[in-house]
Amino acid sequence: MSKVKTIILDSRDLRYLLIDNLKIYSDFSFFVDGSNPYHFTINKKSVFIYIRNLHSSGAGRGNSDECRIQINKTDSFFSAQNSPELVFFFGYSDDYGTFTAWNPFLLKKRINEKKTISVYSRFSTQEKAKNQGIALYEDDNKQKVISFRPEYLGLYLENFSKMHESSEKTLLDLIEESDNLYETEAKGREISINSEKFTLTKQRQDRDPNFRKKVYLAYDNRCAFTGIQLDLVEAAHIIPHSHELGVDEIQNGICLSPLHHKAFDSGLVYLDEEYNIKINKGKVEYLEKIGRDGGLKKFSDLQYEKISLPKIEKFNPSKKYIQIANKIRGIM
Repeated sequence: MSKVKTIILDSRDLRYLLIDNLKIYSDFSFFVDGSNPYHFTINKKSVFIYIRNLHSSGAGRGNSDECRIQINKTDSFFSAQNSPELVFFFGYSDDYGTFTAWNPFLLKKRINEKKTISVYSRFSTQEKAKNQGIALYEDDNKQKVISFRPEYLGLYLENFSKMHESSEKTLLDLIEESDNLYETEAKGREISINSEKFTLTKQRQDRDPNFRKKVYLAYDNRCAFTGIQLDLVEAAHIIPHSHELGVDEIQNGICLSPLHHKAFDSGLVYLDEEYNIKINKGKVEYLEKIGRDGGLKKFSDLQYEKISLPKIEKFNPSKKYIQIANKIRGIM
């Protein structure tokens, strides 16, 4: 099977790809810093993620179904590798919308021995993962390489060791359990599949009703971006409330419509320190590449140039919180 890569995500795009899909799994997933490997925390555990675009191996390999990534040891790679945290390795296929993961423990020795290495999978495995959620490829060295849809990225990071030892049937049962947990909004639990224990912690932060009431009052129940009331507003946190710095203070809050709340949390729009409302051009370019940029002009026409501030100045958004929030959302 021969595939031609038509879209290449650059390092900024890949950062947004990781941020967006880890947030699906848990409110407690945050970008910290770094540029491939990227430093994240997920459910208060620190990890590094190295990710490249998955591509064909070339005519010299003789197998049109074969795909790979190359791992190059840059200065940022050495910094991550020398830290106490584990470095994970992923390929991303835009053609199929799938991640591929190699066992980081098995790669560590190879990486220490060479400056550049290639790791392989199969396009047919990507197609299978796209259709059924997750799929397994076993290479000539009996290493199990796992491909999966992006919504299972957090699940993989929490269970990678056992997943690389599991059968495809067990992996399919695992993602089914994960889907069911998400639907019930459960906090998380351990499950047993074929005598193996897995962790499911799609955590959602509890909302503080007093914070909501205070923010509504400060902003007169009006969206700070658009001026809309109509009982169509929500109390948004500037620094996410699930973050260790995400306090329930009015200065860390802003009243937004549901549309702009989602846009703000996802990093599509942000505030600068002068309270200007900015469209994140980097995020827009990423959305264009993955074909999700429809309606951009209509959306851009909705908001003011600056937010409407509370009547009481001491309730204005904290500029320090704005700085921190922009970094967490990958706006750099």
